[in-house]
Amino acid sequence: MLLRFARKNLRRRPGRTLLTIGGVAAAMLLLVLVESLSAGLDRAMSGTEAARTLIVYRANRYCPQTSFMPENYAARIARIDGVESVLPVKVYLNNCRASLDVVPFQGAPVDQMLESRGIAVEQGDLERFRREAKSALVGRALAQRKGLEPGDQFRFGNIDVDVAGIFSSPEPIEEGVVLTHLEFLQRAGPVNRLGTVTQFEVKVADAARAKAIGEEIDALFRTAQEPTDTRAKILYLEGATRDLREILRFARLLGIACALVALSLVANTVLMSVNERVRELAVVRTLGYREGWIAGLVLTEALALALCGGLFGIGLAFGTLELTHLTLGAEGVPVVFTASPKLALEGLALALLTGALAGLFPAWRSARSPIVQGLRSA
Repeated sequence: MLLRFARKNLRRRPGRTLLTIGGVAAAMLLLVLVESLSAGLDRAMSGTEAARTLIVYRANRYCPQTSFMPENYAARIARIDGVESVLPVKVYLNNCRASLDVVPFQGAPVDQMLESRGIAVEQGDLERFRREAKSALVGRALAQRKGLEPGDQFRFGNIDVDVAGIFSSPEPIEEGVVLTHLEFLQRAGPVNRLGTVTQFEVKVADAARAKAIGEEIDALFRTAQEPTDTRAKILYLEGATRDLREILRFARLLGIACALVALSLVANTVLMSVNERVRELAVVRTLGYREGWIAGLVLTEALALALCGGLFGIGLAFGTLELTHLTLGAEGVPVVFTASPKLALEGLALALLTGALAGLFPAWRSARSPIVQGLRSA
């Protein structure tokens, strides 16, 4: 009976009801997108090899476009005790700062890269990638975002490549990059620095010795023309994504503001509805319905508004992420917006909490209003 009465009451003013649901949906859309970015950042930091991987960068350079080191540093690093493998990597990207359309190119020796990164080619021809210098492997997340398939030609930042395959990786951030041959990327027009690399990915045998090995690498090249700055991969990622974390912090403030706006919208709509039905609610009480039932009716209306808006906003957010594969990147680290069933449930719980809080005052007011005064109202 409560649901039937609540539905009829909300349908009396369809325009007001729809506008309120739309406001709640907009707030929930923003909140889900913000939290999906947070989940994507957490996922990017959760690589299985982060604990025993070091990133060797050019000292005093904090963007891939400005980090240049001789490729032959790899052999000297490999001789350090405790180093398991060294992968020289050339990086090219269109934008070092935070961007929604960052496309990182990474060039490395093919066989060494395939062995070190443990990628799996899901579509296409791996042997073609080995044979053809101009071919590339595209990460699964990037391929979905750009609509790429094996056999396509891909041009970005004045670099042309042929897509030989689509790969997946146990490291989430690697699924948003384009892998090419090292020499091809070194000779590419926008780069054109043969014999140099951007960074070295160093895997150590014992994660407990990672810090000491990093210090030893930096000491080895301290007096070289191109000194190095070695950090654990997790610290490197945290530094590279600092802009994204600032954006996330600001976006969360906007999300809180939107939640408060949604709460006020629902409360205002329910309060206006109650004020329009003062006499009607008084008549209902004279028929024997108790104060608790009246309060329950008003709360049901508030919860219905919040739940409908929440469902619509969450559905719109999940649909947007599924269709667009939103990615935000900084300094060559792509972060994919990640939605999950848990996030949907948290969003619904927040919507219901908003509805409950918004309906408390109107419910109390309608339940405690004197019957005689209500019957006399116009």
